[in-house]
Amino acid sequence: MSFRHQLPVHSPLTLRAVASGGWALLAGNAHARPRLEALLRQKYGSAATVLTDSGTSALTLALRAAARARPGRPVALPAYGCYDLATAVDGAGVGALLYDLDPATLGPDFESLRVTLRAGAGAIVVAPLYGIPVDLTEVGRLADRADAVVIEDAAQAFGMTWLGRPAGATGAYGVLSFGRGKGVTGGGGGALLLRTDQERVDAASETLKPAGGGSPLLGLAAQWALARPWAYGLLSALPLGLGETRYRPTHPPRGASDVTCAVVLRTLPLAHAEVPVRRTVARRLLGAARSVERLATVTGAPEGEPSFLRLPLLARGGSARLLTGKSRALGIMPGYPAALCDLAGFGPRVLNASAEFPGARALASDLFTLPTHGRLSEGDLLALEAWLASAR
Repeated sequence: MSFRHQLPVHSPLTLRAVASGGWALLAGNAHARPRLEALLRQKYGSAATVLTDSGTSALTLALRAAARARPGRPVALPAYGCYDLATAVDGAGVGALLYDLDPATLGPDFESLRVTLRAGAGAIVVAPLYGIPVDLTEVGRLADRADAVVIEDAAQAFGMTWLGRPAGATGAYGVLSFGRGKGVTGGGGGALLLRTDQERVDAASETLKPAGGGSPLLGLAAQWALARPWAYGLLSALPLGLGETRYRPTHPPRGASDVTCAVVLRTLPLAHAEVPVRRTVARRLLGAARSVERLATVTGAPEGEPSFLRLPLLARGGSARLLTGKSRALGIMPGYPAALCDLAGFGPRVLNASAEFPGARALASDLFTLPTHGRLSEGDLLALEAWLASAR
């Protein structure tokens, strides 16, 4: 019996980066936080950067800031996406109006988005899935007409660009994540990018207490060890729910730990070098997928350059029949199992829960992803191509 299980997604991490986190924990690193803040401000052109303990916390702060800017107005949220979108809405204490997605692009269904704006949404959250570009120009145009602000949640979009600008640099608020599967890792953490007046910057950051302790370091050490398919396979064989999607409870946002700041400074160059590798792998696998009649590929907005954190595909008639133990061992995984409109416990915050969201529900049924990361061997790629050829 083989325990080999390829990772569905991987963020580059070295022992040297882990060691930098250990040094920050033991001896402190007073320079890591301001260095990272300055680096992100330069890269994303933000007026200020607030480093947080997670991307979810950064999104929570963005939603709170948007609520202060547009008091009493709900937020427009994609009806399909990471469940942490719902957690952030819970943490911000705002109401949500969901808008549908177009399965062919993974971007907004713009007629559905117009409906949410006519219903009074004061902010639009756009969250590019798997680094597939969405049409931020059209989103911005609709937001301007409705006097709404755009929150660009780039948690899954590291390396993606829109009109030459990095994901997270276009909206009024940008959100980054440094979680283990987000392209660039710090063992956790995130950032809120602000392009607003100083008063609002202060309001977003003044209550944050830095996260402490060594838990990010333990997670980093485990992440480094589990980057090997045999190690990941051994752990995934245990009933731990590895890779499961969960709707998490809220917690008060905190600042990023010194460990996270030190490690992200080390992993950012590695993450940038990984992006062209993922693009090359994704285009090779797309070539194989396009010859399979049962499968449909996703085409992002053409003005953007995708980063392919994973390669999303659609299985006509549903993906469940295709995904077996063998496919999962190759790193092929289902998408989020339910649309946010059907997420148990989130309904009370959704002001248009009775609306139809056919695109979001189709994605919950049909979407699955292939790995694209640089740890795939030639044998892994051949096995993925053979699996695609058999998916008929």
